[in-house]
Amino acid sequence: MLVDCGESVASLRNDHKITKDKLERLSKKQATDTYTRWGRSSCPPGATTVYGGFTAGSHYWQTGAAANPICLSKKPKYHYLSKKPKFMALIYGAEYQTTDSIWDKLMNHDIPCAVCHVPRTSVIMIPGQDNCPDNFKLEYEGYLMAGHHIHRTGSEFICFDRNSTADEYSSPVNHNGAVFYFVEAACGSLKCRPYESGQQITCAVCSYST
Repeated sequence: MLVDCGESVASLRNDHKITKDKLERLSKKQATDTYTRWGRSSCPPGATTVYGGFTAGSHYWQTGAAANPICLSKKPKYHYLSKKPKFMALIYGAEYQTTDSIWDKLMNHDIPCAVCHVPRTSVIMIPGQDNCPDNFKLEYEGYLMAGHHIHRTGSEFICFDRNSTADEYSSPVNHNGAVFYFVEAACGSLKCRPYESGQQITCAVCSYST
């Protein structure tokens, strides 16, 4: 989400919805960006927490479902309509599937998330590394996770914070829904070495900083 620095600051002053902070950023021609921190309910130092939420997605065994996980707000607002649609999509909470691992204590717990805002640009996720290139700032590092390969619902590879936690008030009760597993290399067309079968693949979320 980049701020349009070509927008006239003078014209924006007449818009009561423009905040003082945004005007200052536009005056300085400073671009910003956002990213989601998976596995934590707040953002790391140097980033502003836009909101903390529930990691949510499609049920792991349903076909025709959405593949992408989202950070769902903890403060939903509804428009109560007089007519309910006959057919609707479904969204579920997400759980860790991390038994017999370094996150064994998180098994079946609900997954928190946070949307973070930074005064930097070009946020990228680097799979397979736990650090960032030159001129990039490390937002957080951790482990690549996705749905299980035998499940019906497609999933995305996302980067979970190395110090991921259980969501507030969650329990180890297995509700299923959207589920996330550590990712390991399947050797073949993916070369081993450098990758190793059985090892959890790392990741890093980085933002560009001049």
